[in-house]
Amino acid sequence: ESKGLVLAISEFVVHGSLLEFRKMIKQATGKSALPNYTTYGCHCGVGGKGTPKDATDWCCLHHDCCYSQLMAQKCHVITDRYHYTYRRGVITCPDSWCKRSICECDKATALCMKRNLQSYNKKYRFYSNIKCTGRKPRC
Repeated sequence: ESKGLVLAISEFVVHGSLLEFRKMIKQATGKSALPNYTTYGCHCGVGGKGTPKDATDWCCLHHDCCYSQLMAQKCHVITDRYHYTYRRGVITCPDSWCKRSICECDKATALCMKRNLQSYNKKYRFYSNIKCTGRKPRC
């Protein structure tokens, strides 16, 4: 009973496109975004610093860069909710320019994570950013 409450609260806290992104990750990889990707490595989740730890972490760095470019175009990457379809492994983003672009960023990242499932390393889940050293690559 209390588990349902916790899940409902976590769904309520996550806004806009992040809901779709979590769903897209699950569909593409078969893994739930939380706990598998939300705090993975140095660049998955909020913020990001240092050198990415592996290919999955690079996916997240590219996602951050993609979102940064869209924010510069005045897109609301966190709050704008978009629509997409997922059929037979194909993700389609049909919305207006900003929403479609946010969806395309998320799509590229989810597919990147799928391509790199074999190198996914559980030791990078809940990774402390204190361990994230080195120069952060430029977008």
